[in-house]
Amino acid sequence: MSVLSPALLGTVGLVLVAASAGHLRSPGALRDGLRAHGVLPGTVHGPVARVLGPVEALLGGAALVTALTGAPPGVTLAVSMPSALLLLLLTGYLWQVLRVTAGRVVPCACGLGDAPVSPSAVLRGGILAVLAVVGGTTAAGWSLTTAPAREVFVTLAAMVVLALAAALLPAARAVPEAALLASGPHDHGGHR
Repeated sequence: MSVLSPALLGTVGLVLVAASAGHLRSPGALRDGLRAHGVLPGTVHGPVARVLGPVEALLGGAALVTALTGAPPGVTLAVSMPSALLLLLLTGYLWQVLRVTAGRVVPCACGLGDAPVSPSAVLRGGILAVLAVVGGTTAAGWSLTTAPAREVFVTLAAMVVLALAAALLPAARAVPEAALLASGPHDHGGHR
């Protein structure tokens, strides 16, 4: 087994914990985002805003603990598959938001910053779902307490770098797109 396996599941855990922190800190932002998305009936905005953060925290925390403690395969699957399912549901939801909003800028309300819903946000959810499945099916047995120090360092570093890359993907993609749109057409041929 590779140190990458627990890093993948740990990445999912870190991103879910970070998203849950954003949702728990500001459930009103999630509720307002759901309203702006126009996909779900208004009667479920409040309940979803109240439930999503705790579910993300539970699954994210469990994914982190499972990835780092050498849990047996059954436990690892019991944690990773619900995480993958949640991420697939969120991916499908954001894809539907893109279709419904048809080019309007609406907040992602993903709990990971202020980036709007974009194809990058949809891609992030899909990537994280794949990481949950791959990490969950291969990470069992690796443990912080039994692994050599070098493996622990590589696993933790990979986990943090991958989580940051995944969390920041939509915002990073939005900056160049916004700069191009704001700057207007330019002659890029070097002529003045």
